[in-house]
Amino acid sequence: MPKAEMRNISPQPIVFINIGWMMAYNGPTNDPTIGGHGYLKTHEFGHEAWNFTPTGGRCYGYIPRSARIDLRRLGGSAKDTSLQGVTVVWIARNPRDRKTKIIGWYRNATIHKDYDILSVRRSPRITVGYQIETPMISAHLLLPDQRLKSVPTAKQKGNMGQSPVWYGNPRFNSEVVAYINGQSDEATPGKKGRSPKRPNDPEARKLIELAAISHATKYYQSAEGGRRLVESVEGDWVGWDLTVTAGDELLKVEVKGLSGSEVCVELTPNEYRTMLSIEHRNQYVIYIVTKAGTAAAKSHVFYYHAETRKSGDHTWRTRNGRLLKIKPITGARLSIA
Repeated sequence: MPKAEMRNISPQPIVFINIGWMMAYNGPTNDPTIGGHGYLKTHEFGHEAWNFTPTGGRCYGYIPRSARIDLRRLGGSAKDTSLQGVTVVWIARNPRDRKTKIIGWYRNATIHKDYDILSVRRSPRITVGYQIETPMISAHLLLPDQRLKSVPTAKQKGNMGQSPVWYGNPRFNSEVVAYINGQSDEATPGKKGRSPKRPNDPEARKLIELAAISHATKYYQSAEGGRRLVESVEGDWVGWDLTVTAGDELLKVEVKGLSGSEVCVELTPNEYRTMLSIEHRNQYVIYIVTKAGTAAAKSHVFYYHAETRKSGDHTWRTRNGRLLKIKPITGARLSIA
């Protein structure tokens, strides 16, 4: 997506739309739609899968369950068939911790009274009806690690309810306008395991570990990583290396560095216990850097995936759905009696 027209938003009516969680909203290929409502429990993607896919220079926004927006609550009249100049904020539940986050927005959007007034063919078999449209230059999608602003979902007056359409409340709406204004105006475009390869030289291993820590620190401090605060707790024996915070979100990041390109690492007993514990697992992140310390260094970041948890089987996945394979190992200490 190209750069936004301007950095600040003039006061506009605002509405929030709750949709399924995706990486890019640029079609369903290798990017499943993850959500808790009935349709997504039986289908791999929802029609919101194209909400940030430009078509003819415009983006079209799908509202789940064909819910309608009440134009009168946004300043329109009962006679209006459409309303221009609305800020539409897209929100979705993060599968890692099931907290609802702002994932992007349309500025200067036009909302139509009828939910299927706009029809766009997305595939030979799929035509999607839309109620919302905006110029592509006014659509901004946050990268997954930039999605830090939580939406109030506690069951109390003024918070979001069960409907996918929510009009917010004065205090939160003001926070959201300030939050959007503070974001970067650079919008987002749309094996078999073996023992990890580790250098035999302890000094070389240490350099690789330091390079991996530096890689993770720079990522989370960057715009792409959410401009978070990073604190090293490597010497505190807490079971992870970096404590990463932003707003009300806390991540406990265990960093592993490898000299090779194969993703295979080992955790200490303390790290593994911490990873699985009910106190830490929702926040526990495995950040693996292959070819650490070289120009070809690459990160493989696995977040807890609460949506796919089954009984005691906990899963960690990358943002694009790659599953972390976990194989518990045991050992023994031998000595002369």
